[in-house]
Amino acid sequence: MTEIRTSVPEEVDAYLDALVRKGIFSNKAELVRAALVNYVNATGTFFQGFDAETIFAPDGRLYQVEYARESAARGGTAAGIVCDDGVLLAAEVVGESKLAPPGKKIVAVGDRLAVVSSGLVADGALILDELKAASPKTTDEVVRIVRGTLHRFTLNRTQRPLGVSLLLGSVLDRKPRLVQMDPSGAGVERLATAMGRGASTALEILQDRYRKMRLADAERLVPELFGRGTPTETLRISP
Repeated sequence: MTEIRTSVPEEVDAYLDALVRKGIFSNKAELVRAALVNYVNATGTFFQGFDAETIFAPDGRLYQVEYARESAARGGTAAGIVCDDGVLLAAEVVGESKLAPPGKKIVAVGDRLAVVSSGLVADGALILDELKAASPKTTDEVVRIVRGTLHRFTLNRTQRPLGVSLLLGSVLDRKPRLVQMDPSGAGVERLATAMGRGASTALEILQDRYRKMRLADAERLVPELFGRGTPTETLRISP
């Protein structure tokens, strides 16, 4: 057995001696070893490696994917609304400074597709690069490309999942469509949705206020979704 040597304060050492004298443990080393085993059992997954790599835990969870979702949820708020005449994407402008212009969160990919991400900026940029290189012709093809990229990073134990969620606004099929992509690669088509740190409030408003509307109506709803006074950017995608 590997020997571990450590030093402890005198009062702690005296306390350990007292426990040994009570007869529960034969010596202090046995006592400390029992305490470490108990600590490992209590903390569970970290010491068993389930959250160190993309490996299934015994309960079927992928902790690394859950951590990626948490990263995406901490990103700037973004929202999307399907309208009769197109799709509106809106995003919170984060880190505005007079020394540097804020970067665009909503990125147009051609005239009929746009993407907004929430989470790690570099991870979102990686997906956008692959999407632009593929030059998709339909919304379903866009979803397959993004899903494939996200899912690929959940399969290799030497890579972490991408910590980003995305909203895909598309009229590539001449029909307004909005798809929300999860770090796991799962995609869900929605009529309206929000993501990022302010998602819960925005979703409550959308649940209450969403109806068939035009892009101009959706733009008037944006200040309520993000909070009046919050700097935002918007982009219309029309057939």
